[in-house]
Amino acid sequence: MNKDERAGSRPLAISRPWLGVAGCLGGGVLGVVIVVALFLAAITLFVFFPHIIWGPKNNLSAFTTALGKLHEAPALRVYTREIAVSVDDSKSTEITLRAWLIPVGPGWPVEVGKTNVEILAPGNKVQYVVPLSDQSTVVASAAHGSSDTDACVWTVTMPPPRVDETLVEVQSDPRKMKISVDRDYVDHLVGDDAAKDAALASIRAAVMLEAASETAMFEVREKARATVASMIRALLPEEYQQCEIIVRWSDDPDVS
Repeated sequence: MNKDERAGSRPLAISRPWLGVAGCLGGGVLGVVIVVALFLAAITLFVFFPHIIWGPKNNLSAFTTALGKLHEAPALRVYTREIAVSVDDSKSTEITLRAWLIPVGPGWPVEVGKTNVEILAPGNKVQYVVPLSDQSTVVASAAHGSSDTDACVWTVTMPPPRVDETLVEVQSDPRKMKISVDRDYVDHLVGDDAAKDAALASIRAAVMLEAASETAMFEVREKARATVASMIRALLPEEYQQCEIIVRWSDDPDVS
């Protein structure tokens, strides 16, 4: 067999594989139409229906990855609240009476007056955090939404928010406080500020008590849900940011 005959026996090399497929289908117009239709269908799936190729948009792994990023901090700062408190204190002015023949000994204390102090302290600030030091307390779940809108719903259960006792700002500017001191006649002579000092020292305790009250915590819990959801959403890939994120606290009545 000569060189020309060997060359003629080789299969024809083509640069368009889809034409080869069309040739296998019969080489006619019908085969080309089928291949083009399949090609267009594949493009349509990738462009308009990527969730069919890559899976549903509520992929839980994207959600748990975002939660993992939140755990880089021991706590989430979710709310700041300004609190005004009113405190009052009083101090009795006493003298000790003794028998004139016995100048030493316990004697008898007698109250000869009382000083009352009332302080209105505005502008105290407290911060609330969701503790994340224990990662096992965070539970995430996903659910398919409406097939018409391709929506997705993610639910996360976290420890409830609490007051961060390390970040409490107590009003310390006397010009911003209203201080009322009712001195008795003895205290006018003595000039004792013990009652005033005691009232100033009790401001922090009063702020903490108000910050953790039932009314304050109800407001904080509801607003913190939206804050945590926004934090998670900011860490999600763009294609998942339209998903609904439901934040629940581990002590909610409907959480088992």
